Amino acid sequence: MATRMRSCVRCLANLVLPFLFFASLLYLSTRQPLLDVAVRRDVAPGRLRVFVDRAAKNASVTTGAAAQVSDIAAVAIEGGDGDVLTDAPPDSGDANVTTDNTVQQASAIAAAATEDGESKVVTDAPPASAAAAEPRVSSDSDSDIAATASTAGSDTSGDADDTIVFDFRPYVFVYKSGRVHRFHGTETVPPGVDALTGVASMDVAGAGGVGVGVGVSARLYLPPKSRRGKKRKLPVLLYFHGGAFVIESPFSPLYHAFLNILVAKAGVVAVSVDYRLAPEHPLPAAYHDAWAALRWTASNCVSGPEAWLADHGDATRIFLAGDSAGGDIAHNLAVRAGAEPPLPGGAAIAGVVLLNPYFWGKEPVGAEPGERWVRDGLEQTWALVCGGRYGIDDPHVNPLAAPGAWRGMAGERVLVTIAGRDNFRDRAAAYAEGLRRSGWRGEVETYVTEGEAHVHFVGNPRSDKAERETDKVAEFIAGGGRGNG
Repeated sequence: MATRMRSCVRCLANLVLPFLFFASLLYLSTRQPLLDVAVRRDVAPGRLRVFVDRAAKNASVTTGAAAQVSDIAAVAIEGGDGDVLTDAPPDSGDANVTTDNTVQQASAIAAAATEDGESKVVTDAPPASAAAAEPRVSSDSDSDIAATASTAGSDTSGDADDTIVFDFRPYVFVYKSGRVHRFHGTETVPPGVDALTGVASMDVAGAGGVGVGVGVSARLYLPPKSRRGKKRKLPVLLYFHGGAFVIESPFSPLYHAFLNILVAKAGVVAVSVDYRLAPEHPLPAAYHDAWAALRWTASNCVSGPEAWLADHGDATRIFLAGDSAGGDIAHNLAVRAGAEPPLPGGAAIAGVVLLNPYFWGKEPVGAEPGERWVRDGLEQTWALVCGGRYGIDDPHVNPLAAPGAWRGMAGERVLVTIAGRDNFRDRAAAYAEGLRRSGWRGEVETYVTEGEAHVHFVGNPRSDKAERETDKVAEFIAGGGRGNG
């Protein structure tokens, strides 16, 4: 009888425990962190805090000084299985942490915390992976928690160049000396003819090209058919990359690959703008660069001298587009273009494409996280990127605060794409609905990708859902179809 009872208990455990385990993973994976802001999970001393970077697809882990790491921590990282686990015994003081990431091939990040709170980090991510760029594991006591997107205390050296005054992990550290350290988004790839898509690209240096006087550069893209000598006019895509206003460029492997795919599908000539980054160049620097890039693009489509634009760019079909922070830039550029005198030579903005745009505000919209530390962190981060010039409810970051400004916005059509697991999703949906009701004369479409996180299409552009989303963008530019939202 006892044997039968033990057997029943084992069977029940085999059924229930896996269910509880995977249910816990599901719960944690639905608590999606925000792109452009690392996530701090405050826990008791000795347990894990996990910082997730969705753009680079990696995770760093902070362990408390008590170093009794026995719980299982799980975080879903877009593009891979994303399970972050520790199987350390209750009093070992060790934590073995593994990420399975198929997009960036960041196959492992391991952290070990000693009993006195010291930590070390090992990664076997390949050098070309953005996730290999200095994954950070730190250790701190319960009373001295390393903050995310907040000011950080000074170290004991007294050296201003080693004193971190702003910890925007895992994107940048800002030091007292003014030095900025970027953890990733600095790698570049050269232009050329893409072997997979046949798209050609070339760079225009700031000294003699885009935004003369402010040194703005750009990467231009030309689809395969236009490379064969036929001078047919194409829509023009003016694109602004994401990266929280502080990292990435048109020349990074991520954005170069994404633009090659988008240009091939949409059949456009594209200008991907290398706007100035914060905090060295706080907003409105990026907005000014975007305006200079728009005028340069329009002028060259009309009369050159840039041959790719003069030969192939249709000045009457300019589309402004961007993802995340780049979506914010595209929106603000459309608002400014609607308020300024007409573009040179009869050039016109035909539409605006906002891919998972970065908008925020003081109070939650819909199901946005309401935790004070999350919202305060984003507010502090916004203060960093704009140098304290704009509040968190300023229309530059919260268009919902001034919908009247939308009525004159340039463009005839707007497409807003929304990711179902993006914490910005409800605000993006509210933006689209607000634009419809604002009295703006154009048409608004939304496209929702369920089950995906913020800017999934950049990190994993060949996934089925990313392919469908870029197909939708191409269809929108061509002037056909409707959204699915």
